[in-house]
Amino acid sequence: MSPVDVSRPRIRLRFTVLYAATLLLVLVSAATVLRFALRVTLQREFEESVRASAGLVTQFFSTEVNEYRTIEATLTHISGELVFEDRIIRYRHPDGTLFRSRAAAARSAPMRIATPMQSVRFPLNADLAPGWQVEVDASLANMQALQARIDRWFLFGIPLLVLTAAVAGWWLTGRTLQPVGDMAAAAARIAPASGARLPISDPQDELGRLGTRFNALLDRLDGALSQQRQFLADAAHELRTPIARMRARVELALLQSAESASVDERSEILHALDGELRAVTHQVDELLQLARADAAGDEVMTNATRLFLDDLVADEIPRWQPQAQQLGVTLVVESLEETPVQGDALLLSRLCGVLLDNAFRYGAAAGTVRLSVRALDGRALLTVEDDGPGVPPDDRGRVFDRFYRGEAARHKRADGSGLGLAIAAWIVRRHGGTITVHDSALGGAEFRVGMPLA
Repeated sequence: MSPVDVSRPRIRLRFTVLYAATLLLVLVSAATVLRFALRVTLQREFEESVRASAGLVTQFFSTEVNEYRTIEATLTHISGELVFEDRIIRYRHPDGTLFRSRAAAARSAPMRIATPMQSVRFPLNADLAPGWQVEVDASLANMQALQARIDRWFLFGIPLLVLTAAVAGWWLTGRTLQPVGDMAAAAARIAPASGARLPISDPQDELGRLGTRFNALLDRLDGALSQQRQFLADAAHELRTPIARMRARVELALLQSAESASVDERSEILHALDGELRAVTHQVDELLQLARADAAGDEVMTNATRLFLDDLVADEIPRWQPQAQQLGVTLVVESLEETPVQGDALLLSRLCGVLLDNAFRYGAAAGTVRLSVRALDGRALLTVEDDGPGVPPDDRGRVFDRFYRGEAARHKRADGSGLGLAIAAWIVRRHGGTITVHDSALGGAEFRVGMPLA
């Protein structure tokens, strides 16, 4: 099975089924409530109709009883005059026996109504005919027939509506998910670093915003891939030169060994190899640090601890004094003010070491390197100055790029890697700070690091 299979509309089917099932549930619930409400309404109207029929009989009796004098005569008259459709009106004596009028007896057949029916009794007239009752037999057939028709409408109408809605939902879901299918098909064709991106029909809707986010992610991945390739190419280029020099020295040592070279010559070659190995080891260490930097990113650290930058720098100075003495450089500590910061002690030590090593390498021979730590405008300020050739203004925008070395730096030292300041810039960014290079009062370069105070 291919990794992206857009021909099987699983999501479309699930959406359609969910939509149809939800609509079916809503319609069945609504039909149940409506049927119950309709039944209650019909029952209420039926009872009111029966009550109205009994009321008409009572009213007619109250009007006619004065003319016919007796209850029986009046009821006989009413029985002949009042005839109701789907109603049978009967009268009962106070003892509960049925009153049979001459009109009813004269009929050839008793009046019948459709079943089922409901029988309801009402008082005839408590004042004029105490104890007499009007009995109304009313047919329920019409009401039940109406309910049956409504049930049939629901039985056939609801499935038809759900089916129609499902077809419409299938079509609408297909139209809605079409951009997803297009993006999935395009994603299957995207090759690494190809520059191809997902098609976006409408950047303002939810799918458009999702596609925009994915395209931005692809941009970052392409950038990271390009950076990795460039990193590997630059690393291979930088390591090729010292390795070639070591091979040349080894070949020279083998040649001299064959010609019975002296101990001093062999010692000189071994010392040279040791220096080359140290330089390569330093470059590999810097490459590993940059690899960790790429993995960690430039986001400000969230697990930093509170420490004092002045104490950290004070601890670093004794470690660099021997190298300063060996190079004949005077290391001057101008000021160490109390500067609490949030940071990583190891990374900040590495930052201080990179800046001092850079100043020692590119400062004037037997010159001066000046260092200071102070608090200024709510920020901790670390400055390292030298009296070397400095950094030309044209190079200051790129001096923190990886493997970049200005012309003055290449003339001053041929063994640099161009990685130290890139590492320093990454450390500063990780601490939410800034690093810049300026002209120093000593005549060389001044590297200025600013970080928020804790």
